[in-house]
Amino acid sequence: MAVRGEDAWFAGGMAALAVLAGAVLGLAMGAASGGAIGGALGLGVGAVLWRALTTRATERERVRLAPFPDEWRRILEERYDHYRRLPPELRRRFHEHVALFLAEKRITGVEVEASLELRLLVAASAATLTAGWEGDHWDHLAEVLLYRKDFGRDYSFDDSDLSGQAHPWGTIILSVPTLEESFDDPDDGFHVGLHEFAHLLDVEQTGFDGVPRGLDAARSREWLGVVDHEMDRLRRGKSVLDPYAGESPAEFLAVAVETFFERPLDLRQRHREVYAILRDYFGQDPAAWDEARGLD
Repeated sequence: MAVRGEDAWFAGGMAALAVLAGAVLGLAMGAASGGAIGGALGLGVGAVLWRALTTRATERERVRLAPFPDEWRRILEERYDHYRRLPPELRRRFHEHVALFLAEKRITGVEVEASLELRLLVAASAATLTAGWEGDHWDHLAEVLLYRKDFGRDYSFDDSDLSGQAHPWGTIILSVPTLEESFDDPDDGFHVGLHEFAHLLDVEQTGFDGVPRGLDAARSREWLGVVDHEMDRLRRGKSVLDPYAGESPAEFLAVAVETFFERPLDLRQRHREVYAILRDYFGQDPAAWDEARGLD
């Protein structure tokens, strides 16, 4: 099976880097002969890296090309309004991203069973954000923990301050009842899955700065200016965004993403700049899709 161009380039680059590193290390240890030995060692490491990376890329391509299971399609049709609004090409890519997520990511239940349906809802939350993009985008995600109910800041069930949490090192925690409610009420502007995955699109080094990853410098400045303006509107009670968006730029981004997918017509009407930046960023136009469905 052919490996996608970007995957093959990355695998080759890493292998070449290993050879070069081995040669440099060998030279540091002992002139030309050391360089030859180091280069040989680097070649061996490079071959192992090439095999591992191309095997992974080949497996990803196999997952992408496999038929999307009818049971998965049925669950998504029943549970997820956004899935029903997706145009055919984006739905095809959404299928790929859901399948890859389920194939590669660890989803663990904590005092609750991580059923197929729950795992699909988690994967759908992630795939919603990336359906407009080519490639793979959750390599920095280590694990999703499903908690049986809302939890406290000490991660116990003694309190119920939190329904979700994202950590910059790549762990997301989701309360199962709140995740279920997020899919049951598709237009209330609240979706814990979208919110927490949006935080991982914001990771810069070891923290969150409220700027979507991948924006160029000009678009980043534009976003920060829009956030300043919208924060003022939030303080004056003139925003359709949940007031929690006013907590910080990071929370503003996460709440804006929820609203973009859950209340797109309202967001476009009341916050055109926010909507336009997120539309271009995600490569999706849910307000136009809702208009086409006759919603207002």
